[in-house]
Amino acid sequence: MKRIYLILTLFLLPVFSMMAQQDLMLSQEIFSRVNKNPAATGNTNDVDIFLHGRLQWLGLSNGPKTTVLNVTNYIDKIKSGVGFTMSYDHIGIGHNTTNIKLVYSYQIDLSDHYILSMGLGGGVNVGGFDYTANTMTDIAEYGMDTYPYEKEVKVTPDFDFGVEVSHLKWTLGASMTHLFNKESTTFKTGRHLYIYGTSLLQLNDRFDIAPTVAYMHHNKTNTIELGTLLFYNRLIWGGVSWRPDFHDKMNPSMLVLTAGLEWHKFRFGYSFDLGLGSDNTLPSNTHEIILSYGIAKKK
Repeated sequence: MKRIYLILTLFLLPVFSMMAQQDLMLSQEIFSRVNKNPAATGNTNDVDIFLHGRLQWLGLSNGPKTTVLNVTNYIDKIKSGVGFTMSYDHIGIGHNTTNIKLVYSYQIDLSDHYILSMGLGGGVNVGGFDYTANTMTDIAEYGMDTYPYEKEVKVTPDFDFGVEVSHLKWTLGASMTHLFNKESTTFKTGRHLYIYGTSLLQLNDRFDIAPTVAYMHHNKTNTIELGTLLFYNRLIWGGVSWRPDFHDKMNPSMLVLTAGLEWHKFRFGYSFDLGLGSDNTLPSNTHEIILSYGIAKKK
């Protein structure tokens, strides 16, 4: 089952919008996606520790930086996955958000071949903005009574919900994040909808291929992701994914190249984002690294 779940969890959602307070999207989030769909909590037999780092537009002053930490576990006696997810997103000059949630999933055996998982995540979102880190266009504003001298921080509750249906050779999932946030603001993120699917095709004894498709909707933004991963001996993988821009200047077309390996429950992965399309004027130097380790439990 471990080798099955490893492949089935590989769907690609490498979408990162320049719009403030849109969900941070990561190219290798495929390996531990509970911060987008709590129904994926506990999808391995180990205690899974996952660390994800992303440097957006490396070399650009005050470029976006993202860190994600997920810890999950599956409890067979109650057919449930439990854990927590924490993310930090440095969006720009003086602007950052921290999101912390507990996540839970309950799995139902629909039959010998189908599993339904339903998940719920709940916690807080901490949004911060430091006005003094920005340079005023009009220097006369400095010293005025209306000039803010302190960093503003707002803490709001945050909830996610999701479902997944899994088969031996495919999985389908859907989730909604920030359930009760109708609109995005400087300090919190609005509601997002995700729908995705992936399948596993065994080419021969050594190679497997996993085509994927994903869709994200937020406000007036619609994003589609198409990708494929190729595995060699379930040890080394490489892949490519593409996101068309549909003439959306806020979400330019992107091509993501991914490679990694897994050895004795330790996983390392790297991805590089390449900007495409005439509307993309951003530098193509975004890098991601993932590190994860599965702690085996007593039988």
